[in-house]
Amino acid sequence: MSKKKFDSFKSMSKKKKFVLAIVILIIAVGAFRIVSNRLEDKTAVTSDVINIKVTTAAITTLESTSPLTGRLEPVEEVALIPKAMGEVTGVYVELGQKVAKGAVLFEMDKTQIATTYNQAKAAYNDASVNLSRMETLFKEGAVSLQQYEAAKTQFTVAKETYTSASDGMSNFVVTAPIDGYVTSVNVDVGAIASQAAPAVTIANIDKLEIDTSVSEALINKIKVGDKVDVLVSSASDAPITGTVTALSPAPAAGSLTYPMKVTLDNETASIKPGMFAEVVITSEKTENVIALPSSAVLIKSGKTVVAAIEDDKVKLKEVVLGVDNGDLAEIKSGVKAGDTIVIEGQYYLEENSEFNIID
Repeated sequence: MSKKKFDSFKSMSKKKKFVLAIVILIIAVGAFRIVSNRLEDKTAVTSDVINIKVTTAAITTLESTSPLTGRLEPVEEVALIPKAMGEVTGVYVELGQKVAKGAVLFEMDKTQIATTYNQAKAAYNDASVNLSRMETLFKEGAVSLQQYEAAKTQFTVAKETYTSASDGMSNFVVTAPIDGYVTSVNVDVGAIASQAAPAVTIANIDKLEIDTSVSEALINKIKVGDKVDVLVSSASDAPITGTVTALSPAPAAGSLTYPMKVTLDNETASIKPGMFAEVVITSEKTENVIALPSSAVLIKSGKTVVAAIEDDKVKLKEVVLGVDNGDLAEIKSGVKAGDTIVIEGQYYLEENSEFNIID
């Protein structure tokens, strides 16, 4: 700025200086907007190219499934309640232990019952010997029929008493009625075991079952013996094969659904009772059809369409849908095998859109 101009600016009043500053500010803002608009125009041109992903329409098999839920339970489970009450003298199992059928779980004091048992056993042995002797004498004519019949009666009574005493003794030694794992132990040495509560529980988890139910829409689509996929997400990402082992032909009382059991082999014990399970029932199966991801189907101007790529151009094809399982939709007409269909970015496309196909 020259000295003359500087002196002129210096001689301005404060009001004129303020107005000049405002004018300069307005000019600066206008210039900024012009530059910004030009930059935005360049971005807009770039954003006209839409990135898309595509797939090739192909013939496939389409299944529609219905999930049923339930909890896994052992097919065999026993809660052992002692038939006799007594002091526990020995516990031979612990929680989680695998036991075989017939294994001794615990014993109770047999002192009192042993006296009765020994007396009954002695009486039975004496009656058996006496009956044998009387039978020989009767055949020789040395004793009467009445005496022989009395010996037989004495033997029968002694045998019944001995059998009863033997059963009583066995009640003080509790054994496993099935193969399985011990799931609870509620007795301790020195404590009194009684019929008030289960002393030990055992579950056989070689086979597990799911109690669930099906709707009237599915009851005629499945039958006993059918194989089904079972998802147990807490144990495995892969489905487990189960078998429908029971299916009621009538709804449960007060319900509109039909009870069903599905059984799974579990010899490796990889799945556990109590886990949440999902049984997948195939409600509809269509073979040799063209199917596309359900998300590829659009509604534009009231028409059901898909975006196809033909000769490097977008073409919106009107289609007729069939079965849709939520993941895939059957295309009955409008698309043929080999067509290139947009499966990502399709919502932004029109027939004059520029696009870029990405992997």
